[in-house]
Amino acid sequence: MSMKLDRVEARKLLKVRRDPYWQRLSEGRYVGFRRLSAATPGTWLARFYDGQKYRHKPLSDFAGLDPKARYDAAKGAAEEWFRHLDMGGSTERQTVRAACEARVENRRSEKSEAAAADVRGRFERLVYNDPIASIELAKLTPRHLADWKGRVLAKGGARGSFNRNATALRAALNLAYMRLDVASNHAWRNELKPFIDADGQRELYLKRPARAKLLDKATPEAKRYIRTMLLLPLRPGDVAKLKIEHFDAHQKILHIQLGKTKSRAIPLSGEAVTHFKECSKDKLPSAYLVSRDDGSQWGKEAWRDAINAAAAAAKLPAATCAYTLRHCVITDLVTGGVDLFTVAKLAGTSIKMIEKHYGHLSSEHARNALEKLALA
Repeated sequence: MSMKLDRVEARKLLKVRRDPYWQRLSEGRYVGFRRLSAATPGTWLARFYDGQKYRHKPLSDFAGLDPKARYDAAKGAAEEWFRHLDMGGSTERQTVRAACEARVENRRSEKSEAAAADVRGRFERLVYNDPIASIELAKLTPRHLADWKGRVLAKGGARGSFNRNATALRAALNLAYMRLDVASNHAWRNELKPFIDADGQRELYLKRPARAKLLDKATPEAKRYIRTMLLLPLRPGDVAKLKIEHFDAHQKILHIQLGKTKSRAIPLSGEAVTHFKECSKDKLPSAYLVSRDDGSQWGKEAWRDAINAAAAAAKLPAATCAYTLRHCVITDLVTGGVDLFTVAKLAGTSIKMIEKHYGHLSSEHARNALEKLALA
């Protein structure tokens, strides 16, 4: 029997029960309402008949809206779901984790193994072990995304880093939406918008005496990791992934494997060769080159805490982090006269990104060189 649910007074007269009351919108399409106790505002549902059986979808209680507006909100959400089904949309239950896994495969098939490895790493760090991973896409709300955002930011890191991680998750959810695995993108449309101007020029630069002090105050275990970051323009994660087999002492080359960018070979200075020979002592080729004392791999939290502790002991700025060290090395390369193409290649990034963050330093270096050409 079809009920009239659009009036608040009519809904108040409905008996508390488990089975929903249904109002017919059109042939085979209904919006439903039920209240399990007199103390609750009630919840709304949608029902669709596909010619063989009824399919149901829970909507919301819309408790944040005025009671007079809840029916219209429920009707709108139900009709959005009906349109989704009309387009061949899925009624299968898919979680956020499943959407992320589909995105990894999508990047592998449409881009490269390196691109797939990059997004997989982000999801493994920030999604798969987070409560959001098990939430069904159909039940995902802006609040879920806001809470995830808060948890990620609470772990530390720059806003630019958050933007890149949020972009990966947003792309996974958008892929699910494009494939009709979920009826709406309203849950993440606003909550995953990037911070504006989060990727400005890095400003914290440690002069060589400060870097030496940081190294001096680090634990023996952390010294190996920090020294590597001070010798080469590597990303922190690339250092953690290095293995003995990637170090060619004879050719004085370090092979950086697939990561955020494609693999590359970096020529090593004499000091770097000596450092890596020391790191390689008594290790098998498959062992981590720059490892923890027990031979295990450095994790993001571990290197973050180790650098924070050393920086605090050295009385360096609180913002000092692994990327500060990478920034210092890249800055020294640019101001030392190395061309931007070579710097980009060594750092494993694009010339565009080097120009964006360090182009001003290259211009200053060129200006100083031109000053030396003055005739008087």
